[in-house]
Amino acid sequence: MPTILIDRDYTGTVQYIPPNYTKLPDPMFMGMYEAAKGVYYYYRGFARFPLTSLPAGSTVTQVRFNFYCYTGGAAHLLDIHAYGVAGQENPETDGAETCYNRCASGNLYVDDSDALRTIGDKWFLLGGTVCADVQNAKSAVNRFSLGLHEEEDNDPYAGAYVPILEITYTPPPVVWGGSALPQLEMAKAILGL
Repeated sequence: MPTILIDRDYTGTVQYIPPNYTKLPDPMFMGMYEAAKGVYYYYRGFARFPLTSLPAGSTVTQVRFNFYCYTGGAAHLLDIHAYGVAGQENPETDGAETCYNRCASGNLYVDDSDALRTIGDKWFLLGGTVCADVQNAKSAVNRFSLGLHEEEDNDPYAGAYVPILEITYTPPPVVWGGSALPQLEMAKAILGL
């Protein structure tokens, strides 16, 4: 089955310092930072991927997510969600508060991963409804977005950059003359057998 790697076209972080929300560009941060005694900053990350290289009508069979964690959080538990409900909403056009909420509200693909406790290259096999969500996003908006957050937003933050989405898929059947024929039958028809 073919596999494609898709680089993000928009990523960043939403910072929440009660009561204010601010969107920040690359990199992605997830977790909490105590700026002063009793003063907390909360971070959620997002990544958007164009689906233009995924052929229309493909059946998505697996989705993996990769990024480099450059600062780990000792007790960090990462959740990866669809951004919004099923990944079709756009973090670039959303306001900061909406963006913050959508980073943790969509379909859950990874729950409580401890991978961000260490620095390095991280790969996540996304589960749940991700294959259907990517297919539906391809048809509806031709992009797919993820939201990332620390489980309770209460552990030291972790930072990540250069996210990539890897999609494995079955291409749509080739249509010849208005019908989808298997390749052997097509060859027989062309050769007159």
